[in-house]
Amino acid sequence: MTEPVGIGLIGAGMIGQGHAYALRLLTEDGEVRPVAVTDFSTDAIDAARVICPFERVAPDAQAVIDDPDVDAVVIVTPTTTHRDLVAAAVAAGKPLLCEKPLATRFDVVREMCALVAASGLTAQVGFHSRFHPLMNELARLVTTNELGAPMGYTLRDDQYWPTGDVVPGHSSWRSQRAHAGGGALLEHSIHSADILGWLFGPATSVYARTRNVFGYDVEDTAVCTVEHTSGVVGTLISIFNGVRGREERRLEVFFEQGAVEVTTDFLVGAREDGFLVQRPDCEPERLDVGALRDRHFDAEGITRRDFFVYLYPAARAFVRSVHAGQPAAPTFADALAAHALVDAAYRSVDQRTAAPVAAGD
Repeated sequence: MTEPVGIGLIGAGMIGQGHAYALRLLTEDGEVRPVAVTDFSTDAIDAARVICPFERVAPDAQAVIDDPDVDAVVIVTPTTTHRDLVAAAVAAGKPLLCEKPLATRFDVVREMCALVAASGLTAQVGFHSRFHPLMNELARLVTTNELGAPMGYTLRDDQYWPTGDVVPGHSSWRSQRAHAGGGALLEHSIHSADILGWLFGPATSVYARTRNVFGYDVEDTAVCTVEHTSGVVGTLISIFNGVRGREERRLEVFFEQGAVEVTTDFLVGAREDGFLVQRPDCEPERLDVGALRDRHFDAEGITRRDFFVYLYPAARAFVRSVHAGQPAAPTFADALAAHALVDAAYRSVDQRTAAPVAAGD
């Protein structure tokens, strides 16, 4: 690589500061030049600049996008703002990484994905779970048929409610439909919807039920039965609860000749991490997740270990794609498939019957 990629960060809240740390590491690697940052909160901007040495503070998002030293933008703002920011980046011809969910409505997601596809720009969506070593090992088992074909799965996705009523000092927009568009299923388990499509192929139909136990106008409980084009069937349960500090995903996959149980958190080396494999006539095998993680990072050429969430390998992949002028993954088409699954689930709830999943464009 020659010149580092000039990056502008739009949004410096909690997740934005996580991205700032990833950008700081990439700056140390010589791959990024942190040019500009903006946010409506001066405290958030100050925190981001302590984490990462951004050269300047921009007055607004458009100023970041228009900055001639900014080669690519990272969008980490509330969901309702993504549409206009993505459109502005595309209009400026700037590669972009946009956090998930892309939008609160599926028709807007379609519009955004079509716009990005037509632009030909390098564009990535923030599905950082695809960079998790344990998920990649599970993907290897699925694609190699080492345990035979996958038959079915159950995925349990639960987290503390990310709202100020449950976690003092936390932002509360995710518990408001006008700002989030949906609750646990859209705002949190869009990650899981992406994982399921990645592992088992596009979903074809969903039967879903939801609850609003905490009394917000978005769901905190969702249960979905999902069918895939591959024939695989499974169940996704998504929960926002009051267990502060909890953030865990457990995916059990049943193969023709084996069963696998993968437990993860968003933190690198999380205490929850586990990978159990059961083969015919054998005792269950618990893989050494630390060794598996190191092997995966080594295979990807990642030599450093001083990152704490998977935003760093995701940002590294994006920056390298920008530098090479190549497509980045996960793509906006991947996001469209994940949003289609979630949209079908919400339609199933409204119609009280199974709903078809919209085909990707």
